Amino acid sequence: MKSMTAMNATRKQAGFTIIELVVVILLLGILTATALPRFMDVTDEAHDAVVDAVEGGFTTGVALFRAQWIGEGQPLDTVTDSVGYNLYASTTGYPRSATLNNATVTGMSSDTICEDVYSSILQAGGRPSIAVADGLAADNAATRETAVEAAASATTDFVAVLERDNATPTVATVSCSYYYVGQHKEGTSTVNVNIPLITYNFSTGVTTRAAEVTFDQD
Repeated sequence: MKSMTAMNATRKQAGFTIIELVVVILLLGILTATALPRFMDVTDEAHDAVVDAVEGGFTTGVALFRAQWIGEGQPLDTVTDSVGYNLYASTTGYPRSATLNNATVTGMSSDTICEDVYSSILQAGGRPSIAVADGLAADNAATRETAVEAAASATTDFVAVLERDNATPTVATVSCSYYYVGQHKEGTSTVNVNIPLITYNFSTGVTTRAAEVTFDQD
């Protein structure tokens, strides 16, 4: 009787049956088919989250700046607190570069306007890195792409560009474009990629997640 019990125990510990193995293989196949694509999309979702966070932070910062401007009685001089913030209130109370002051936008470069606003609105230490594409003799899709790609590097997340008037390319407008190149960094491929874009108008204070633009990275 003892030996029969021992034999039964041995049989019970012999391992998986064919049916159990098939079930496990099927379950692993189902998990692979459903979970793997999800994990593959995590990188794209992380980059989208960066752009969303910058857009949200920018919108909040602009609103706070204008609230301070109103609270201070809509002053004609800067409303920042002289601790390194390089901002100046536009005539409508939205932040623009302090370097610009009350001067017209014409002839100003984006490194004194768009980068200043970005770096001052978003908190230091946590904001993505930024570079500047400037000196556009003409402002069209081709020259914009070339300038942004030239400014991008392996350590660049955003590239700032001051919009130019297409009718008069040397005349700047009141809008900044921030191209998110963090997902692609500097490209040597000719494969087309979609670049997220955030625009900011310092006359109206509107921050917009614009439609993605297609660059070929060459």
